[in-house]
Amino acid sequence: MKIQSLAVQPYEISLKKGSVRTGIFIHITDEKGNAGWGEVSPLPNWSQETLEECLTQLDQTKSAILETDWLTRTFLNDLMNFKFLPALSFGIESAILSLLVPLKDYNLPTSALFMGSPQEILAQAALKEQEGFVSAKLKISNHSFQEAAGLINQLKDRFHLRIDVNRAWSTADSLEFFAQFPLDTFDYVEEPFQDPADLALFPHPLAVDESYPRGLSLKQLESLPTLKAIIYKPTIQGGLLGSLPVHKWASLQGISLVLSSSFESDLGLAYVASIAHRLGLLAPIGIGTYPYLNDYVCEEGVRFVGSRVHIRGELCPHPRIIPGVVA
Repeated sequence: MKIQSLAVQPYEISLKKGSVRTGIFIHITDEKGNAGWGEVSPLPNWSQETLEECLTQLDQTKSAILETDWLTRTFLNDLMNFKFLPALSFGIESAILSLLVPLKDYNLPTSALFMGSPQEILAQAALKEQEGFVSAKLKISNHSFQEAAGLINQLKDRFHLRIDVNRAWSTADSLEFFAQFPLDTFDYVEEPFQDPADLALFPHPLAVDESYPRGLSLKQLESLPTLKAIIYKPTIQGGLLGSLPVHKWASLQGISLVLSSSFESDLGLAYVASIAHRLGLLAPIGIGTYPYLNDYVCEEGVRFVGSRVHIRGELCPHPRIIPGVVA
């Protein structure tokens, strides 16, 4: 497949927590006029690269991208040779794969996301419970120990809980806090310590996110006795291409690979889901950021029905322009 055209459309989306998410859509067409879309949106303060750096690299490589003969059997090697920044790799591969190896309609289980004040979280939980969600991530890093314990006690019998501490607590404080709960209370606890070097001390089911790959290698993760899951963020870590060595390692270790979003648009969330589908992952995917978006760019193609996301194979052929976007 030869790419006949490659264009960029900047966008911005307001979030219900008050901030604004910015990025670009990559739009490509092939020899038959078929269109593919991808999203490039590094997450500020989390991604190692900026949107400007992605745009610069895209401009520098655009000619080579158009000259490449993209084939199914060589796609990953060609993509690897470009050495794209992670967010750009995610966007480029999303657009090309949608044309090169298109998916049929599919649906996947998702996990809810609870964050905000205790009152907001309990209201979110009541709604998600009515919608049929059984898996939920609860962010507790901004709560007092008393508030966090109260929320867990009110939710632990209603959902398979994924607790996210976001490295907010010291080792001693976290161990003392979680000691009040039986070991089978949670699906897993994500990043319970400020210092990842102490993670081997954690007795509850454990998940790592920020600790890999910046803090710990895959080899070091093998020494964690209660490790149950490794969180992978395609926007931050490099899409399907970046996930392959982690997926292989997790499969060999018997550890769940859980995909998670980074407040992408609904187009980006759909491509996060597509990676889970292509890899055959069974764990509910963490795209619960969807309800926190004020705007949506796909007029059709992505539907959240209860606890599952339904995605049409020909995804979002014409993302609408959001008011306020830079033309």
